[in-house]
Amino acid sequence: MKRLHAVFVFAAVVFFASQAGAQVTFNAPMQFAGTGCKLGEYSFSGDGTDTLTVLFSAYDAANPQKNAASGMRRTACSFVVPVQVPPGFQVSTMTTDWRGYAEGRTELFREYFFAGQRGPQARTTPKGNYTERDNLMHATWSGCGGGLVPLRINSSVRAISSPSYIAVDTVDLKNKVVFQLKSRRCR
Repeated sequence: MKRLHAVFVFAAVVFFASQAGAQVTFNAPMQFAGTGCKLGEYSFSGDGTDTLTVLFSAYDAANPQKNAASGMRRTACSFVVPVQVPPGFQVSTMTTDWRGYAEGRTELFREYFFAGQRGPQARTTPKGNYTERDNLMHATWSGCGGGLVPLRINSSVRAISSPSYIAVDTVDLKNKVVFQLKSRRCR
């Protein structure tokens, strides 16, 4: 069975608040849960400031299941990205790009929210080498006060028809998820 390497690159393209120069950073450790990111099936590295790379080995789905590294028709991965926010500021997710590969009838689901909130969701049916861009445009803002703010992402991939296959994957480090954040003074 082939070994799948999926890459998530979290690049915080940080916008500075015009009056205070507030910098928002991603912090480790991240938390993972789900059939697409079981312990030992992912690893991550980064300097904790603006880039975090996550490698998955089984975040895929296929119908029939024997064609997937995960061995499943649907896999999910929920993760928490700790974001360090300066006092007196809050953050929002602006855009997110998901890249991978899909064939047949498939589905990619994702949801974004800060702890204690519900946020925007997207459900798409990618084909071939795909890029799915979520333009969230300040759909939800973190609370005020600064500190460590958990950004939560629920995602899943599903192979619907037979034959079909979907993955958030790469062999050349071009497939990734890129988050762009915006900060502002608390209102």
